[in-house]
Amino acid sequence: MRAFITLGRFERSRNLRENDAGISFVEFALILPLFIGTMAAGLEMANLLLANMKVQRLATMTADMVAQRGASEKQISEMQLYDVLSALDIAADPLDVRERGRVIVTAVLGEDSNADGTVDVNRIKWQRFDGKYVGAVPILGCHTAVTSATLQHARALILNEAMFHAQVTYRYEPIFDIGAVEFFNVPTTITRTAAFRGRGSIFKPVLSVEGYPPKQNCTSANGL
Repeated sequence: MRAFITLGRFERSRNLRENDAGISFVEFALILPLFIGTMAAGLEMANLLLANMKVQRLATMTADMVAQRGASEKQISEMQLYDVLSALDIAADPLDVRERGRVIVTAVLGEDSNADGTVDVNRIKWQRFDGKYVGAVPILGCHTAVTSATLQHARALILNEAMFHAQVTYRYEPIFDIGAVEFFNVPTTITRTAAFRGRGSIFKPVLSVEGYPPKQNCTSANGL
């Protein structure tokens, strides 16, 4: 009789262990999608952060390179601007800025428009565009629609001071699904800017070069 009771207890104990294993399996099955989703969202957000950093570096690099020659005795040429814009294909890797983005370079000069000895306008002298995302809105405006620019912090340039402003806009390409980014209400279009003073004090217009027409069209994919 005692042996029978002991055997019964053993059977019940084994059944409980089997039930616990089944419950654990069900819990794991329920948690797994949430775990995978959280990991995917984390990877997506990390990738988005890296894309933001890359776009900022591109804007800084572009403005800096143009500023080095944009207001110096060695006049910047259209060919050099082509080289700067083409360099983005390499510098932006792995981002496809040419297909999914837009680069806008603007030269701004402090001018005294009414010759009263006081600078009263930040004049847009020229702009260059490249990249197929023509929906990108120029922060300083398009030179065909406006002639003056409002700089960050409402900065007013001094007379004949040249400022070179670069804007890079990029439509983020997700690893998994754009919904993972939109869920956190994070903008999926990245826009970053940078501005540098001209290295010299002599502002000159861009030097024309045969075979390199100015990429100054605000609305075309290649600026031509």
